[in-house]
Amino acid sequence: MFRKLGKSKIAFVLAILFGISLFFFRGSSKYSNLFNSDNVIASVSGTPISTTKFNRVMNMNISKYSQMLGKELNSDEIKAFQIHTVSLNGLINNAIFENEFQNKEFIIDDSVVAKKTKERIPGIYNNENKLNDTALNNFLKNQNLKIDDLVNIINYETRATVFDELFFNVNYPSQITKKISIYDDHSRKIELINFSINKFKIENVNLKNISIDNEEIKKYYKQNLNNYMTNEMRDVSYILIDKKDYIDQFTPTDQQIKNYYNNNQKLFIEPEKRDFIQFNFKKVEDAKEFKNKIYGLNNQEIIKFANNKNIIFSEFNGVYENEVYEDLSKIIFKLKKNEVSDIIETPIAKHVVILNNIIPQNIKSYDKSKNEIFKTLLDIELNNYFSDLKNNISQEIINGYSLKEISDNNSLKINSLLKINNKNDDLSDDFVKNEIIRHSFISNKDFVSDLIDLDDDKSLILNVDNVYPSIPFKIEEIINKVGNDWIKSEKIKAIEDLIDMHKNDVNPLESISKKTNTDIKSILIEKNNTDIPINFLNQLFNTKIYETAFSFTEEEVFIAQINELIIENNKEIKSQSILLKPQLKNAFGNEIIKTKKISTNDSLLNALLSQY
Repeated sequence: MFRKLGKSKIAFVLAILFGISLFFFRGSSKYSNLFNSDNVIASVSGTPISTTKFNRVMNMNISKYSQMLGKELNSDEIKAFQIHTVSLNGLINNAIFENEFQNKEFIIDDSVVAKKTKERIPGIYNNENKLNDTALNNFLKNQNLKIDDLVNIINYETRATVFDELFFNVNYPSQITKKISIYDDHSRKIELINFSINKFKIENVNLKNISIDNEEIKKYYKQNLNNYMTNEMRDVSYILIDKKDYIDQFTPTDQQIKNYYNNNQKLFIEPEKRDFIQFNFKKVEDAKEFKNKIYGLNNQEIIKFANNKNIIFSEFNGVYENEVYEDLSKIIFKLKKNEVSDIIETPIAKHVVILNNIIPQNIKSYDKSKNEIFKTLLDIELNNYFSDLKNNISQEIINGYSLKEISDNNSLKINSLLKINNKNDDLSDDFVKNEIIRHSFISNKDFVSDLIDLDDDKSLILNVDNVYPSIPFKIEEIINKVGNDWIKSEKIKAIEDLIDMHKNDVNPLESISKKTNTDIKSILIEKNNTDIPINFLNQLFNTKIYETAFSFTEEEVFIAQINELIIENNKEIKSQSILLKPQLKNAFGNEIIKTKKISTNDSLLNALLSQY
């Protein structure tokens, strides 16, 4: 039987999870399509894995692959990359531990779940620390989650973190860690050959062979068709919501500004300000001597004396109390006009202060306050309106409104970009346009996107109207490119054959060097070497001594033989602790899985896959 969580229970879970009274819970029906996660795609000894969890993880993994490949994956590619298998396996691994936690009655208090939830998603609360319905809806929609799934995820991950800390937070023994660090820090002596692929010559393969009638080139073209595809293009409609478009609507009038000034006089009180001279000394004795020398002098005479004696001082005018270092301000703002302070000691220096003037507290004039009031009133009204508008649009998206309906309801303009692609040649210096293009290629066709915040003033929603799939270029259109690629592939094959032919020679590199007319270099490499491509460097540190390794870049080939490993056992190594957590957790999981019954709903899995 598939587990079903009733609405009353969900209300109770919400009350615990979000710390709200049931009195304020306004009914589960308000949360759009949140409560239909009853279908179970897999089960681990009774611990269910819901379709919602699967779809969420699946979409996250598809998005990661899409970003890595720079394009949206089609159904065949999703299946070819086995993304559904990776997603389901990860969920099953978690469910194995979750089931074991339940069996061993390893539970946590609801208050801990509530605390962890607030730490992880504070954005679903308003300023009064109450649940924000729209924010919760948006969060669940963005994460493709249902309420009960969210509760289960937080509950499991909190327990898993505690469990891992208690049982798997173990380091390798220090001696083993040291040996690993010494090995990781070792260097290698190699012999290296490096030459350009383009300069490598093979018989009967050159530019003269490039022809539309060349059967080998035709065969190469068909075998590598994916390399010769047009860019996928898309038509996209979008709405740009710009706060600046509403400035005129909320610009305050002169009368509103005056009323605000008259009704809020306390806001325009300027605190007392003071003008003073601050003399600085390194030693208390110097400060005392200065005070004695200036006794009876006026301010101008004191400044002249300080200049003659090269005493460091600064003059400050119109300074508020909170603008001065506290140890100084509490003395300065008690002085009378023209009074000389006692010696004031701070961590920086020893100081003597002379107060020149006191500017009493006053109310800033209307003319000086006008611009500040204008900005305050505009910001309040504009920000409130913009926030309400965005919340309203988000709710309409959740309710399934089309882009046109959202446009009509909110008096917003729909714009379009036609036949765009996400390759560099279609990008510009226009940040907004680039963001529209980027989001268009990670969105599904005919679905209004979530509200996308571009910055504090601009937000975006879009709908992909048409998708023009990539198609192969005709070979006639790209014969030179295909021909050059074919020549390069033939040269790479010939180089690989040459390496294979001589790999068992007494000195393979010497044989290859003679055939390619290149010099052999003897070099010492370390793991931070920057002269060798990183992939080949990693390969060299995983190659056994006296073995040959090779690697191709876009333009060059590197061939090397490992001749010696240099390990300095007496070298001082600052080794860091290495956790055994992955190995311990894997071993523990392999044992407890033997006691679990795992079942999957293959028909449901196939049905879900058909949606992609």
